[in-house]
Amino acid sequence: MTKAFEETLQDIDRRCNQNGIPYAIIGGMATIIHGYMRTTGDIDVSILAEIDTLEQTLALFADDYVPTKSNPLAFFERCLFVPLKHRVTRMRVDVIAALSGFERLVIKRSKRLSYANIKLNVCTVEDLILMKLVAARPKDVGDLQVLVPKNRKKLDVRYLRARAKEFIAVERGDVPEKLEALLKTPKTRRRK
Repeated sequence: MTKAFEETLQDIDRRCNQNGIPYAIIGGMATIIHGYMRTTGDIDVSILAEIDTLEQTLALFADDYVPTKSNPLAFFERCLFVPLKHRVTRMRVDVIAALSGFERLVIKRSKRLSYANIKLNVCTVEDLILMKLVAARPKDVGDLQVLVPKNRKKLDVRYLRARAKEFIAVERGDVPEKLEALLKTPKTRRRK
């Protein structure tokens, strides 16, 4: 991982902790921290913020981060995240406001883990698996084919199954089925 990633991760952690903002690193960076060495071009951070305080929360990043969209709050209303770029490191950071019960639970359950000598709040591997099952993009499916077998012995399968069933209520009945298929995968598949 490059120095730019490390400096940006350290800045996110410092900034969130100094301002009392609960957060969790999710996405590709969390995938790497949970043991799958692959590339990523940005840092995804989920923060605990209400819609009506999002502007003030984002202002805490304003001195060192610039929005990559001309109207970041309007973009957020459409896409539910705000893309920023660190002024010095030039790293892209996608700030996601944890609005749903599941997203808030992800932050609450996050663990303080070390990466490149930096302590960070990182989503649990179970929550990462669930997020990737829901996103279901080709790269997420590839990540799952490595993450599940690599972490199989330490997975909280009961938690995974319970949370997967909750997605049925939001018309994602495929999530429990996909989870069960992954849990039956005997060994790690390598991406080509």
